[in-house]
Amino acid sequence: MTYPHRDSMSRVAQLANVVHESWMQDWPIEVADPERLDEFVDLLNANKGDWELSFWLLDLVLESANDDLPEKTETLVETLVAVWEATEAPGIAERLEYWACLGASDPEEMFYVSPLVREVRRRIGHETR
Repeated sequence: MTYPHRDSMSRVAQLANVVHESWMQDWPIEVADPERLDEFVDLLNANKGDWELSFWLLDLVLESANDDLPEKTETLVETLVAVWEATEAPGIAERLEYWACLGASDPEEMFYVSPLVREVRRRIGHETR
């Protein structure tokens, strides 16, 4: 897995106005907020050219959408495709693969957002098993 520099997570926390402490093991899970999903998507769009910020914002967006997808799923798909197109960074491809849960065939084995991420991968030309 290709990870960005650790300071990029702190930068995203500042941009998103969320807490970031060194002890937070699963930071995106701990700060996800479905009520702020639109705001997080806007931040992702605004920073899509910076793969390190996009890496963490992608997780923040998908964690925030993971329990209940918004009505505007097409907008979310388009945003994730735009992030990939802006960077084509291996780290972004790896995060999309993670969220797609490619080894799972039963929805019970996937994230709620996995079908959406699989659609993103299809649109960017990455094979989905």
